[in-house]
Amino acid sequence: MGTVFHITFYADTKEHADTAAAAAWARVDQLNAVFSDYDSNSELSKLCHRTLDGPMTAPVAVSDDLYRILEKSIDAAKQSEGTFDITIGPLSQLFRRSRKLEIAPTTQRIEEARKSVGYQFIRLDPDHHAVQLLHEKMRLDVGGIAKGYTSVELLKLLREKFGVNRALCGAAGDIAVGDPPPGKSAWTVALENLDSTAKSRGAYVRLHNYGVSTSGDTERFVIIEGVRYSHIIDPRTGRSLTNRIGCTAIAPDDTVADWLAAAVCILGPEKGLALIERTPGAAARITKVEENGIKVWESQRFKNFAVHPATETSAPDSQP
Repeated sequence: MGTVFHITFYADTKEHADTAAAAAWARVDQLNAVFSDYDSNSELSKLCHRTLDGPMTAPVAVSDDLYRILEKSIDAAKQSEGTFDITIGPLSQLFRRSRKLEIAPTTQRIEEARKSVGYQFIRLDPDHHAVQLLHEKMRLDVGGIAKGYTSVELLKLLREKFGVNRALCGAAGDIAVGDPPPGKSAWTVALENLDSTAKSRGAYVRLHNYGVSTSGDTERFVIIEGVRYSHIIDPRTGRSLTNRIGCTAIAPDDTVADWLAAAVCILGPEKGLALIERTPGAAARITKVEENGIKVWESQRFKNFAVHPATETSAPDSQP
C-alpha cells in the first residue's frame, strides 16, 4: 500500500509469538493484494480497469474485504461532506507525477481528472456483495482508509486466532492498539510536530482499544516554484492543500480515525472540529502553521487522551 507496517505484541512464548506474527504478515499481504493501487494486479486495480472504456454496465461481485472498505468509504464521504472521497485516484496520480517531476499539473489536467471523481459514482449491491462503477476512467484510492482498516484487522486476527490481546499495529501515521502492555494502563503514542525541526514532540496520547491517525504534509509533499503542495487533495477542487495543516484523530475504530485525520485537514479547524465532535468517541488535535507560529486546536474529548510532554518520562510505545 505504499508504506511500511509494524506490529508490537506480547505473547506467552517465542513460538506462540512467531506463529502469530507469521499469520499477521500473511494477512497484511492478503489485504495489500486487495487494496493497493500501486499494484496493477490488485483486486481494486482490476475493478477500476473495467471502466477504461466506459462505465461498468453491470455490478461485479468482490471480496468481503473490498466490499466492506467501499461501504465504509461511502459512509465516510457522506459524513465528511465529500472531503474524504476514495474516487480521487486520478488526482492522486497527478500528485505522484508532480512529486516525481516537480512540475505542477495544469488546470486542464486537473479538470479532466475531476470528471471521474465523485463517490456518487460507486453503486453497491448489498444482496450480492457486488460493486458497479458508474463513470469511465474511474480510479479508486483507498490509501486514506485501508491502513487503518488493515491495522484493525490485524488486532482482530491476533485476538481471535491466537488469544493475543496486548498488541499495537500501525502503518505510517495510523495506529490501532488493543489492551495495554503488561504493567501499564495504556499505550503511549508520540505525536509528530508540524515543525519537523522541533526537537520535542508536539504531544503524547495514552490509549487502549482505540485507534489514532495523524495526517499532514511533514513527509509527503513537493515544493514547486516556492509553493509547498501536500499529498492531501481536496476532492471538491481537485487541488493539493498548500496551507500547512496537520490533524491527529482518535477514534474507537482506527478505520474511522484514518479517514477523519485527512478530512479534518481539508475542512479546516472550525468545520473539522465540528465533524470530530459529532463522531461518537472521537477526539482530535489540529495544528496549523501561521505567520506567527504554530496554532493548536483541540476537541473537547482530546483531554481524555492527552499527556503533557513534561509529564511523560518513559519512551513512547509508538509514533504515528
